[in-house]
Parts: sequence; C-alpha cells; structure tokens
Amino acid sequence: MKELILDVEGWNTADDLYDAFFSVVGAPSWHGRNFNALNDSMARGGINAVEVPYRIVIRNYDKVPAGSLPMVRDFVQLISEISARGLPGRDSYRKFTPTLR
Repeated sequence: MKELILDVEGWNTADDLYDAFFSVVGAPSWHGRNFNALNDSMARGGINAVEVPYRIVIRNYDKVPAGSLPMVRDFVQLISEISARGLPGRDSYRKFTPTLR
C-alpha cells in the first residue's frame, strides 16, 4: 500500500495543511480548501491523481505548533472518520487510517 508522508512540523495555517496534502495526492488547482472538499475527493474519488487505498503517515506530530494542533487533530479525525465509514464495494478503503510518527 502506498504511504503518503506529511511532515506537520512548522504548519501554522490551514494553507500549510492543504498545500502539503494536495501535493502528495496530486490534487487539481481548483480543489476546495475545506474539510467538505477533502471528504468529497477522498471518499468519492476521481479527483486526485493518487486514489485510495493509501496510508497517510503524519510525521512530527509532537512538533506541531500549539496554535495549529486543533487543525491537525481535526484533519486526523476527518481521515479516521472517512476510513471508518468505508465505501460500498471497496473494503481496502478501510486501510486509510493515519499513522502518527
């Protein structure tokens, strides 16, 4: 399974999160910058160059600036929720859970 590495050290804004994630999944320039858009592109597919299944590895979680920690936690929660839901006919989608390192 493909691993997508996100190094969160130094993320200070939501744009840092979106820029990093969009880079590793090959998102188009018109991709929305909100969690609804992330949910749509990950859960429905057909938008990003890299499609599930993949594992998101979040590096340096312990080094996230305090002001950005809620945003990163919300991102991890979103990924976990999408993974838990799964998709009809796509059991491998459940292997989507983030790994914190």
